[in-house]
Amino acid sequence: MEDRRYCCIDLKSYYASVECVDRGLDPLAANLVVADESRSDGTICLAVSPSLKALGVPGRPRLFEVKQKLAEIERRTGNKVEYITAMPRMARYLEVSSEIYGIYLKYLAAQDIHVYSIDEAFMDLTPYLTLYGMTAHELVTAIIRSVLGETGITATGGIGTNLYLAKIAMDITAKKMPAGKDGVRVAELDEQSFREKLWCHQPLTDFWQIGPGIMAHLAKLGVHTMGDLALLSTTAEDVLFREFGVDAEILIDHAWGIETCGMAEIKRYKPATKSLASGQVLPRAYTFEEGRLAVKEMVEQVVLGLVEQGFVAEGVTLYVGYQILDRDSGYAGPTKLNHYGRRVPPSVHGTGKLGTPTASLRLITQAVLRLYDRLVDRNLQVRRMSIAAIRLQPEEEVPAQLGLYEDDTQAQRETSLLKTSIGLHKRFGRNSLFRGIDLMEAGTTRERNEQIGGHRK
Repeated sequence: MEDRRYCCIDLKSYYASVECVDRGLDPLAANLVVADESRSDGTICLAVSPSLKALGVPGRPRLFEVKQKLAEIERRTGNKVEYITAMPRMARYLEVSSEIYGIYLKYLAAQDIHVYSIDEAFMDLTPYLTLYGMTAHELVTAIIRSVLGETGITATGGIGTNLYLAKIAMDITAKKMPAGKDGVRVAELDEQSFREKLWCHQPLTDFWQIGPGIMAHLAKLGVHTMGDLALLSTTAEDVLFREFGVDAEILIDHAWGIETCGMAEIKRYKPATKSLASGQVLPRAYTFEEGRLAVKEMVEQVVLGLVEQGFVAEGVTLYVGYQILDRDSGYAGPTKLNHYGRRVPPSVHGTGKLGTPTASLRLITQAVLRLYDRLVDRNLQVRRMSIAAIRLQPEEEVPAQLGLYEDDTQAQRETSLLKTSIGLHKRFGRNSLFRGIDLMEAGTTRERNEQIGGHRK
């Protein structure tokens, strides 16, 4: 079997770096956070520059946490830390990401690149090492320095004999290395060096695909490191499969530094089940009725997506999160502590059946509103919500007789109207056509149409 070399490249503090470069600042030296100040101090910072991280500011803080940390530094040292708060510009970040992908294509073919996120990509280097007469380390360094030279943005690289090790080399090993003068770090791992260097590493959440829940579950089994997990797999593999089901196979493989999935498998992968969702954090606390209006708007966005992509849905889900309680709210129901230790009513969620596979705005709206009216407490204020159309099927694969659940003429008229709306949106912009409810004070559609990923373009 051919000895393969993969890499994973992560653009360093990407959003913050773009904002620094566009301002003529050094991304490694400037103090900058990317956040929408207009949303309140509780808004999440999308990125923090490396110099602020070096001062102890976490990677994804709330804006008030940044202010608290820098105020603490000023009290302790007497030095005030000046910093820039940059408004998120998602369209700009997508533009630069596309430019960087173009740089990758100068070195590798598209079939050997998998874009994992806006700031991270996997690459199969194997066919190119002989072509360029370079080692994997030399090639990755050359790619990263090309990105730096053309965009001003530096990156961290990981190289591995499989995709998992490339990711771990980047996430853990490279970030422990001293950076070069241009901030570039490139680390390498194979199965043997992974076991030697990282079998004792903690916490387990530093490893790809292990979250707090899995770590806590493993801790109950006496597993606190990858070495512990590898040992347990040799003495009590059945326990792991009993506790984690088929996912135990992935955990065991990763404990030994093994990953059987290659670039071709990633490229071929398609999710077994499909859904189409819409979610948002509301601009302020909404009453029950205002939340109901916002849900109706969100249903329309989901249905437009179904029609545009040619899918029908068999069911819907609804999630609603409540506003933090005031001391004098008078609420006497159950509460839980949120991340910041404040009392909040537990969120609600539910699933509804549609009766027939459909993309009908009328039927889906009715189903979601039934869920909303049944689940949501009328005396509480709504702050977050999401809906999803689930168990999707291509419209052409649904037997014709199933569509007789509703009047065919009405359904055809509704679909025709939605397709016309989609055409107008594509030609003149998403705010070229909207409904009357979108003009109401609680409406969010027009503002959301001017956003990418929940943030301003």
